[in-house]
Amino acid sequence: MNGAENLQSLSAEQIAALLRLLQREDKAPAPLFGDYLKKFYQTYKLDQESNTIINRNRIIKNHVLPNFGDKRIDEIQTIDLQQYFNRFGQTHAKETAMKIKNVMLPVFASAVEDGIILRNPFQSKRLEITGRDTMPHKAIPKEKFDAMKAGLLEMPWQERIMGGLLCYTGMRFEEVLGAKWGDVSDDWITVERAVVHPTRNKPEVKSPKTKTSKRKIPLHPGLKAILDSYDGDRTGYMLHAKDGNPISYTQARSTLRRIRERFGIKEYSAHDFRDTCATTWRENGIPLDVIARMLGHSKTEVTEKRYVKYRDELIEEVRDLM
Repeated sequence: MNGAENLQSLSAEQIAALLRLLQREDKAPAPLFGDYLKKFYQTYKLDQESNTIINRNRIIKNHVLPNFGDKRIDEIQTIDLQQYFNRFGQTHAKETAMKIKNVMLPVFASAVEDGIILRNPFQSKRLEITGRDTMPHKAIPKEKFDAMKAGLLEMPWQERIMGGLLCYTGMRFEEVLGAKWGDVSDDWITVERAVVHPTRNKPEVKSPKTKTSKRKIPLHPGLKAILDSYDGDRTGYMLHAKDGNPISYTQARSTLRRIRERFGIKEYSAHDFRDTCATTWRENGIPLDVIARMLGHSKTEVTEKRYVKYRDELIEEVRDLM
């Protein structure tokens, strides 16, 4: 195949990228992928939600930089990506692999526009990203969930409050950690903030996940009784360290672990409480659009597809009606 035929096989986008490469005044070697990635995100993605930035930086630190950070961006080919994802998919979930792809892909696209590389290696039809299936969240069985709500008042104050918020509000775990006494009125608890731990132990206060995450949730009598049982200071965070700041990552996880061990639900995560609340509310006849609002969702499709489960015991009860 001669040079003219080679050019004819290129797409318009590839020809434009080739022209940019030829016209570059800077003839220095292409930058390292890690350096270009850092420059890209510091330039173009500064207005993203803090939680998005935290999660992205974790992906970059744990997965992207160790494997591609010290490689020249023009030396990374589709086959290199495929070999990496083949190894990764043997031990990790496909969902995580796709997050890695979503972090890397726009960096390569930017490099094409800047005339640094000719083609984005992620755009090859040969590339196939696989991995293990993500374990779905699940609802805690009704019997265990009811026993937990009944037994929370016997727990120490930190476990009592955390358990109460998890069982009665459907709040995200970071929203539970960000709850303040001032968020509670006679009828409502308001979600105003979240607490995350990007460096594990040091808490960081931020806005909730999305615009619809700022919301009001009816104050259940069971939760009111738990909150009323607290006889300490009520001017700051409900779950607080000795200095009044939100509890650390270690404290939060230890408190949750004690709750799970006490009620025999060690196989359930903090997020499973959110699914359990949604499932319980639906079983009690609360409309789906109301459940979506209480969870902070903008669309009921997300609520129905990912959060509302069907407990086996409920399906067994239906047998008598068939």
